[in-house]
Amino acid sequence: MRVSNGDYGDSDLMRRPDPVEQVPYLGSGLGYRRELRTDILAAPDEVDLLEIVTEQFLDSAERFGELDELCDRFTVIPHGVGLSIGSAAPLDPQYLAKIRRVSDLTGCPYYSEHLAVTRVPGIDIGHLSPLWFAESVLDCTIRNVHQVHDLLGKPLALENVTYQFEVPGATMTQSEFFGRLVEATGCGILLDVTNLYINSVNHRFDPVAFLAEMPVDRIVQIHLAGGFWSEGVLVDGHSEEVPDEVWQLLQHLTGLTDVRASILEHDENFPDDTSVLFRQVARARHIISRGRRSPVRPQ
Repeated sequence: MRVSNGDYGDSDLMRRPDPVEQVPYLGSGLGYRRELRTDILAAPDEVDLLEIVTEQFLDSAERFGELDELCDRFTVIPHGVGLSIGSAAPLDPQYLAKIRRVSDLTGCPYYSEHLAVTRVPGIDIGHLSPLWFAESVLDCTIRNVHQVHDLLGKPLALENVTYQFEVPGATMTQSEFFGRLVEATGCGILLDVTNLYINSVNHRFDPVAFLAEMPVDRIVQIHLAGGFWSEGVLVDGHSEEVPDEVWQLLQHLTGLTDVRASILEHDENFPDDTSVLFRQVARARHIISRGRRSPVRPQ
């Protein structure tokens, strides 16, 4: 199912009704992994939408055929890991052209990525590095978001990432950075509820207070996952069931804003019985649909 909200340049995005507000209610789904393919296709009533990792579909004609098949059956949202939206260097035009192709094929109403850096000039860092929350980085990120909006013709939703340390010398908080970014660009937020919980545990802050400072009205999608402890650190492993604390945090979030889409991420330690995953998808659907303060709009 291709659910496009149109093809517009960035100037059109700013003139027409807020495109983030126009994102429809999409429901609850899974991150698409090949290990789950057979079970997902056999149970279409269990999954409202799928999220694909964009980079897995960039350069293979065979994978494009697979993606086309998924789009015929489900709403598909591409989720990138290589945009490096916070980079001071210009975005890679070849990479941008490739993600435009995936975005167009899916007909997604928004495109999602991480608020992170993955490249510096001449170096691929190889992981999602947190941003330095400073004016110069905000300026570069605003520039890059405008470029992506102009290219894709749809809003970009940016995800909060986990981090092992805070980059020193920040001049603003992460929530302030998000607030100023969405105000300047009109972009959306993909709130990873598990990432927020993990960061709050590892860095000892109140996740509810964090949400109170965030522009939660810009949230278009959430992520849920389960992690594990390693040497006293909580790790975002995408390998276990969603913990109770994350469900409670989601319940709190739905009292603050409407959530349009929920994705359960599970990348490792796949259960023999995938009903374990489908039950979590159903639980998320129940929470976000009951928490909605506005009527559910049809897809």
